[in-house]
Amino acid sequence: MKTIVIGGGIVGLCTAWALRKQGVDVTVIEAGRVPCATAASSDHHRLTRPFYGAAHGYAARMPAAFDAFETLFEDLPAPRGRYYVETGMVVTSRERGDYADLSRQSLDRIGEPYTLLETEAEIAQRLPMLEPEGITYAMLARGGALMADTILRDLAFLLRSTGVPVVELSPVTRLDTAEGIVHLASGDSLRADRVILCAGTGLSALLPGLNIPLTPRRTLIVYADPPADLADAWAQAPGWIDLGGPTDYWGLPPVAGLPLKLGNGLMGRDDPDDSDRQITRDEMIALRESYRGLFRDIDGFRLRWGQANYWMKAPEHRFILRREGRVLAASADSGHGFKFGALSGIDIAEAVVSDDVDGVAARMAGGDDGGDLVGR
Repeated sequence: MKTIVIGGGIVGLCTAWALRKQGVDVTVIEAGRVPCATAASSDHHRLTRPFYGAAHGYAARMPAAFDAFETLFEDLPAPRGRYYVETGMVVTSRERGDYADLSRQSLDRIGEPYTLLETEAEIAQRLPMLEPEGITYAMLARGGALMADTILRDLAFLLRSTGVPVVELSPVTRLDTAEGIVHLASGDSLRADRVILCAGTGLSALLPGLNIPLTPRRTLIVYADPPADLADAWAQAPGWIDLGGPTDYWGLPPVAGLPLKLGNGLMGRDDPDDSDRQITRDEMIALRESYRGLFRDIDGFRLRWGQANYWMKAPEHRFILRREGRVLAASADSGHGFKFGALSGIDIAEAVVSDDVDGVAARMAGGDDGGDLVGR
């Protein structure tokens, strides 16, 4: 079987890796470089954690997602510490039934271990960088920083070293789904038995007739140095995915020589202008200000740089796998896809080899748990 993977982000490269491990002939086509600075997968790091709020189906898949990355790390050319930094992850609860409460239910259900901090003294001792007012309890579990660009770069190297062409700077202009023909901007064309489309924000343009309701979204992140008097506390801090109440805060402490990373999903917007790739200084200040009352001495955080990330959002932030002719279209981002990247690649490769697209698609979608992922 000859396959072509379109897209050199985490899902595309991991799909090629998983196919190659099964002996499948595979070629990767990428419009830009690997890693591509404007791709949803690209950044210094992405966080991973078992917390998923009401989306219990995705929480149940997280142990397999951790394991899939461990399998990938064994194949990559450098030691594991180059690709993953364990920081632990925290959520805080401020009201009954919030994200932390729902995540706790999931972790109890799947037997994932965690530590509860239930008194003000416990929280102050372990999390001295937080403003404690309003916190009912904090919950700590495993998780940390997946070093995204390094993983992508070394994964592309691994693929090439095992005979998989990773063809960069080759935009795809058109697909013949019936014949499995990929037409390139260069005028060349390639034919395959199966074409796997992992093109992120470019997916809808290449398969407009597939009728997948995808929405491009722009979100903001800021890198900053914490106040000097809290630097030691932050050096020992966990990452965070939710800080209680109706929020979408997430981020990582300083790791691997990088500053602290602040995110706030509620500051994003749908259907951005593709030219609006630069974060403004005002947006960076507003993002930092949104953490007031949550982190101590927020005015002492020194902004270093910021980024505007584009990604493709599916309904309820679900992962989608659809077939049209010889093409499998995968939308496995929705703002929370990198942590599933290795597992999604294994899933999609299984769908190609077994031809059980519907069964794999249902598994990738996280099951029927009724939870809205809120882009986390």
